[in-house]
Amino acid sequence: MVTFKLKVGFSLIIMELTAEQKHFPVTNPHPKYFSGVSPSEGIFGRLITGLLILTVLMAGAALGMQIADLQFGEQSTVLSLKSVVPPSDTPLFMVEGSPGARYLRGAVGTVYDGTNWKLKKAEDHGQDLSVYSSKEPLALRPVALAESHLDYDRDVLNQTLVVTDSQYRILSDDISDRIKDLSLEITEDFKTPFEKAKAIEVFLKLNCTYYLGFEPAPSGWEPNDWFLFESQEGICGNFASAFVVLARASELPARLAVGYYVRSGEGEQMVYDSQAHAWAEVGFEGLGWLAFDAT
Repeated sequence: MVTFKLKVGFSLIIMELTAEQKHFPVTNPHPKYFSGVSPSEGIFGRLITGLLILTVLMAGAALGMQIADLQFGEQSTVLSLKSVVPPSDTPLFMVEGSPGARYLRGAVGTVYDGTNWKLKKAEDHGQDLSVYSSKEPLALRPVALAESHLDYDRDVLNQTLVVTDSQYRILSDDISDRIKDLSLEITEDFKTPFEKAKAIEVFLKLNCTYYLGFEPAPSGWEPNDWFLFESQEGICGNFASAFVVLARASELPARLAVGYYVRSGEGEQMVYDSQAHAWAEVGFEGLGWLAFDAT
């Protein structure tokens, strides 16, 4: 059994970083959604919860076919930033639900070659994660649970150092100077690694739009630069990649993760291809890799 525990202009980010919000309180405006309990604020609260869940599922809808050929044997594969396909409702596997909604990590991307993220199977850190599937082998099999920064108190996160492994700070030579400048512009007023990471997450939420029909980067144009400065539209893989690149440009250890976003509180449940998802992770000492999800 599994136990898992507006499209707007760039200038609007300044409004988000006002004095009242400067420290990015880690508490979600609808915190009980992340614990799998419906908000108690009446019908409106429950409606917001439903919309949040729907948004996450839509954000992962196009990812499944991007990694449809993912077969983790002796070699790794890639996540393309230029592919877009219709959602699929194909059932993949069964899991046992829990009171909390969590990410199921299947693969991670550390190396970016200027077009694709090279993915490798995620490490199993000993969680009791069992997957029941009638389709073997699964193209993307979850092997570990991923916690979100929303699971921790802001004060704890602000006092926690990030991991020192330099491989998670490497930027491809294809990353443009204006991406590096943008990263520093977003993070320069924040002191702790957590607040810098949160600032990047907020920036992407405010300035980029999830859109299945997005226009991929033209040939020869680095996809993250295209996404951030030209189209400002994409799917979860584009958001996650942009976060990792911006984070690394500000010396934060970050990686891309792919897997599934699983609904909470349903007992044993079927997981569908449309629940495939990509998100970014930042490594914190003693806490592990925590999800930051701008979609």
